[in-house]
Amino acid sequence: MNPKCRKSFRYLQRMLVVLLLAGCGQKTYEERLQQSRMFYDYLQTVEDALAEAAWNRTDLGMSMRVPKPFSMPMPGPQKYKDKEGELVTGPDPREKNSLGTPLPGLMEAWEAAIDSPDGQPNAWIYLLSNQDRFREADEGGPKPDDFLTDLENELMRAFQVTIPEGETSRVGDNVRYRQWIPAENSDRAQYTTPKDYTVIRFMPDPEYNSADVQATVYERKVGKVQTALVFLTRKSTSAAFRHRVGIALETFEVAEVVPARKHAPMAGAAGQGQTPSSGGNPPQSGANPGF
Repeated sequence: MNPKCRKSFRYLQRMLVVLLLAGCGQKTYEERLQQSRMFYDYLQTVEDALAEAAWNRTDLGMSMRVPKPFSMPMPGPQKYKDKEGELVTGPDPREKNSLGTPLPGLMEAWEAAIDSPDGQPNAWIYLLSNQDRFREADEGGPKPDDFLTDLENELMRAFQVTIPEGETSRVGDNVRYRQWIPAENSDRAQYTTPKDYTVIRFMPDPEYNSADVQATVYERKVGKVQTALVFLTRKSTSAAFRHRVGIALETFEVAEVVPARKHAPMAGAAGQGQTPSSGGNPPQSGANPGF
């Protein structure tokens, strides 16, 4: 090959390398652009589904963004002084619901009107926890470890149903199953850490009770802390609402915050570091329904 041809050949080689590199760079750029679009689509989905303000309780070690149309938490009980000047706590307005029975371990609650004909609230979210039980542990209160069992028993009484022992792989009514939210193999899992929930959807038997109400319970355990989010709604909810609930559950963060006991055991006392308490009562047959 003469020098002139050799020079032209080398020039063509260099041009080919440049073109190949340019092609690789373009492909990488397009892939990154697509990833950015997917991430911003995810962020937009979150913004469209959830309340603007995040709920955060550092004293509980919990935070979450609730699904629309829920927004601000309901006010808790008021405190006032009685005739003797003692500070007492009034009734808790958050305990009123379509079940007609208070739920144990109430930490926070939200209410909303979802396709309500009269505009009145017909849906509630209850955040429940065993944290208060640690404070009462040395006064014969119920065991913190029994909290979720006691909650399930209370809901079984209210709905007059029985939840079988153990978990099932079948998603359905009045059974206990495990669910990762979001699913570990979903596209959303790359943007948030999947959370492990135990789920029970309490549904009254229409043969015995025609009330238009269901309670879907999402339980989580973080160390010694047991929590439950209870969604109390009509039996039929829209796919859009269930989608928003799923996204809200992705944002539910729980830390192991164990409150100090009211009366710490004395140094050297027998059983120091243990939690004496008595468990809750099992459901009684023939109990009146809560609704």
